[in-house]
Amino acid sequence: MKLIRIFVMNKLSIILTLFFLNIVSLKADDIKDFEIEGMSIGSSLLDYYTVDEINQNIDPNIYKDKDGKFKLVGFYGKFGEYDGMQFAFKSSDPKFLIYGINAGIFYSDINECFKQKKSISSEISKLFKEVDSYFDNKQIHPADKTNKSYVLTDAFFLKTGSVSVKCFDWSEEITKKYGWSDNLRVGVKLKEYNDWLD
Repeated sequence: MKLIRIFVMNKLSIILTLFFLNIVSLKADDIKDFEIEGMSIGSSLLDYYTVDEINQNIDPNIYKDKDGKFKLVGFYGKFGEYDGMQFAFKSSDPKFLIYGINAGIFYSDINECFKQKKSISSEISKLFKEVDSYFDNKQIHPADKTNKSYVLTDAFFLKTGSVSVKCFDWSEEITKKYGWSDNLRVGVKLKEYNDWLD
């Protein structure tokens, strides 16, 4: 599968097409300028789904230990190159405005995820040379009380939010309990949502 195509159109101009992340503007300072599968931060989930579809697909196991300010809804199936999409929105917002988007691909071999993460992050880092970023940040996932599941993250921080590329390596216990599979996620988040997650 060809995931990234790069076309060079003189020394000053690079057009980058990522199947994992569709970037509207290469010089975007506002996270709302980014799209994943045609969906962007700040738009309403109601443009894509009904209230019933949203409520039926909220995962009650995600953020169950938080204060409830945000909810995460997931839709699974084929979304272009993705196997699923997740959207964060404020629990009290009747407009269901999107504060975060995750697009994921499931892997049976976590090493394939690591390779894709590295490749995608390498291309994103060319776009954001002067932003705060980190690579290969490994953290135990708090959903797994056995401490056997972890997330390996590359992240890029803009003034209004962040772009991240992550590999989730779930333990067998978590996979059996929740049905979660190892996956790659490309995420775009508003700063307010990022701050809440921390």
